[in-house]
Amino acid sequence: MPQPQAIDHAVIAVRDLDVAAGHFSELGFTLTPRGHHGIGSQNHCIMLGSTYIELLVAPVAHPWLDYYRAFGEGLAAIALSTPDADVTYKALKTSGARPPMDLSRPVDGGVARFRLVQLENAPQIFFVQHLTHELIWRPEWQRHANGAREVVHAALRAEKPFDGLPTSVEWETNAALRIEGLRRESEAHGVRLAPG
Repeated sequence: MPQPQAIDHAVIAVRDLDVAAGHFSELGFTLTPRGHHGIGSQNHCIMLGSTYIELLVAPVAHPWLDYYRAFGEGLAAIALSTPDADVTYKALKTSGARPPMDLSRPVDGGVARFRLVQLENAPQIFFVQHLTHELIWRPEWQRHANGAREVVHAALRAEKPFDGLPTSVEWETNAALRIEGLRRESEAHGVRLAPG
């Protein structure tokens, strides 16, 4: 398995992005401006130290978005970081990895670009290579009134797709994110947010 395998971001599926953005803002998180992906999904991100939380809505039908459209609301997936999507794909072909997919969205100052490696029949986990890190991790988006600094642990209801995944991701349990620096526990859109 290619390294590092740290949590890159947590994907919280929502039905109404404006409502979700309001709830997370009330909890003291700073949100990025609304993003529009080329495949039709939209998001707001909560940027932390080296991780982030993505609030995602999938308002249009698309093969890459069907899982999120059917999921409803809650912690739908965890993305693990990879420095090289091609290497990850080759390493995980026997586990059902699909060829890397290019994804992008306009942001202030340019176009944020990513490469994703998804797994057949395991949409709850995927790998991401950031190609434009500097456009996403910006100091003004990384400061949060609630003290949040980093996602350090994630728990999902989904089954673990295969062995060798990091211990910072727990499977078949109630959806939760442990966040370093967070001052108090809360819950939003089916996800418990706990101090880490």
